[in-house]
Amino acid sequence: MGTVFNKEEMLVLLQDFHRLTGLRTVVFDTYGMDILSYPPELPAYCKLVRGVPEGVIGCHLCDQNACRNATRRKETVIYTCHAGLIEVITPILIDGAAVGFLLLSHIVQGADEATEWAVAKERCAPYGIDEAALHSAYDALPRTPYPTLKSASDLLALAASALYQQGLARLNPGSSEARLGQYLSDHLAEELTSEKICRALSLSRTGLYYLSRQTYGCGINEQITRLRVQRAMELLATTSLSNVEISRLTGFSDYNYFYRVFRRQTGLTPRRYRTSMVADT
Repeated sequence: MGTVFNKEEMLVLLQDFHRLTGLRTVVFDTYGMDILSYPPELPAYCKLVRGVPEGVIGCHLCDQNACRNATRRKETVIYTCHAGLIEVITPILIDGAAVGFLLLSHIVQGADEATEWAVAKERCAPYGIDEAALHSAYDALPRTPYPTLKSASDLLALAASALYQQGLARLNPGSSEARLGQYLSDHLAEELTSEKICRALSLSRTGLYYLSRQTYGCGINEQITRLRVQRAMELLATTSLSNVEISRLTGFSDYNYFYRVFRRQTGLTPRRYRTSMVADT
């Protein structure tokens, strides 16, 4: 039984939220991986940070830590990110379990410009970014005074709680979506082709295409890769299995390919991800 997000309608919600607050909103899955955002384009400040390998790692670790914190607390959390900007995260709860997250990102209050910039500059110092370019990009970020930030965080929490009631996020046992999700989960370690999935679920190739697009917002092969990486993340965090064993158990026949895909999707190498999980416990 999995979580189904109606991405089309959720995008409308994110667009409305941006019109009201001027803030960028991101939807994360349970693994802290970005599945939807609006506006889709990162601000120049974050592009500079993510233009450095260590900055990419910092962003991914920060997002995953925020998701874990929100899961533990089961409430909205306001915090300062690794690059010195304020972010707000709230869990999407179904029956008390976090099935995803809404995030407001890249926020500067502007109440004390000198102090806030000093914090951002200090946190980004290890990344070796040109200070003048970073400062210019920082100045271009919109200012969100605390009363507006607090109102936006309250609205975010209300939006997250309404997702389940409005059917934008739902648990859907027994449906075609759930059957597909269960089949992928059960056979993730095997070679999975469209033909094999179609035979198992009595679907045409066109039917599988539309079901995957409707359920996951992407093609079936892209979803299989995402699920394999998520399973690998879980095994890296909870077992002492070697990286080679994990790549095999998650359906990657070639370890080098597993390494490249994992790093591309998470921003971390498998070893770095495992180390970060151990350090956080």
